[in-house]
Amino acid sequence: MTADTVLLWLVTDPGPDLPLAPLLADLGPAERRRAAACRHPDTRRRYVLAHAALRRLLAERLGAAPAELRWQHGPHGKPALPGGPQFNLSHSGVHALIALSPTRPVGVDIQRVLPATDTAAMAARYFPPAEAHLLRTTPDPAHRAELFARLWTRKEALVKAHGGRLVQGLRVPLEGPLTPEDTWSLPYHLTDVPAPPHHHAAVALADPTPFRTTTRPWPVPS
Repeated sequence: MTADTVLLWLVTDPGPDLPLAPLLADLGPAERRRAAACRHPDTRRRYVLAHAALRRLLAERLGAAPAELRWQHGPHGKPALPGGPQFNLSHSGVHALIALSPTRPVGVDIQRVLPATDTAAMAARYFPPAEAHLLRTTPDPAHRAELFARLWTRKEALVKAHGGRLVQGLRVPLEGPLTPEDTWSLPYHLTDVPAPPHHHAAVALADPTPFRTTTRPWPVPS
């Protein structure tokens, strides 16, 4: 893994037959408690799968057991691993996306495109005026949903790289190049990355230097 490459793994839920016990054994105590609190079996399975995948990827690089990894958390809850790679994780339905970066803080987001969502109203509430206007004046609902999903994933990726609050990051103007007058956008570089059908995904790295990404499927245990 070189300094200008972000490694991405797409983790896809295979369904109810996934054996959970070995994956649960890789989680930390807080993650096991959170998994136990999930009311729906699908939600619980996908949470366990994604977080066990993250721990296994990191443990492989550190020569440690997955369950032994201990996170440190930033002011707004972003986890980090002292002495290890920078990492981030995002969920959307059956898919999760994991990003690893050697040294630069990283944020990743994946979102399913939801045509039924009132994207114009959400943009008016959360996005900068120019982006809200763009969505409001986009006549085709399918195109509007795609545009909203793309903007949202870029904003979430930026927020997660920054380690800040989502409501602040949603105000960052991201339709077009990052603007110098925006203090959030200055230290970061954003890129859209391949995603499954009907999804959008994006990655942000601290420092405006461009970077490469590679995406591969995570081999879900059978």
